[in-house]
Formats: sequence, C-alpha cells, structure tokens
Amino acid sequence: MTTTEDVRRWAVALPGVQESSHGRFHVPVFKVRGRTFVGLGRDETTAVFCISEQQARHAAAADPGACEVVRRRDARRSFLGLQVDLGGISAARIQCLVEEAWRQQAPRKLAAERDRDRPAIE
Repeated sequence: MTTTEDVRRWAVALPGVQESSHGRFHVPVFKVRGRTFVGLGRDETTAVFCISEQQARHAAAADPGACEVVRRRDARRSFLGLQVDLGGISAARIQCLVEEAWRQQAPRKLAAERDRDRPAIE
C-alpha cells in the first residue's frame, strides 16, 4: 500500500518543490514555484492531485472505487483535482499522478529542464 510518506518522497524529489501546510486544513501540501500540485488528506489515506479536469474525470470513471473528482464546497463549486484512496490503486500509478500533477503546475521551462536532464530510456 502506498503511504503519505511515499507521496512525500516522490513529490520532494521533483525540481522546485516545497512542502508546506494548508492554511485552513493544516495538512501537508506540495508546491512547485508557489503552485500547489498535491495535497495530503487529513486521515493520511488519501491525496488530492491537481491534474486537469479531463484527466481527473477519466481516472474517476476508470476506477470509481478509488478515485473521485473533487470540487470546492462553496457556491462556485470550482474544480480542485482528483482525490485518490492511496490504498486503492498501485504505487506506480500514484507516482505517475505525482509527476502529472507536478507537470500541470510547474513552469514550462522547469519541466523542460527536467526532461533535458533525465537520462534517455533505451
């Protein structure tokens, strides 16, 4: 089972990432250059990934038991991301979600630098 420590380790390994605490819920959040890309759940069994709404809807439809599209609870009901039960999907998929969320929020130049610095897979 994937733990919040796994998510933390994967998130902070990415360039430009800082861990902080959510101002209202006091849970760990991970930001790239000031933009949140992952937030951990209060019960440490879930995480919210800031991916595109289309990606989130697709993931939730593919695995409704473990994934859910989340929206603000206020009148705007704006899209927040994909909430995932950390025990409900594979560690490899969660690690991919961390990367996807980081890419969604990271400046293009930073993402391009990461791609350039990564060794080619043969």
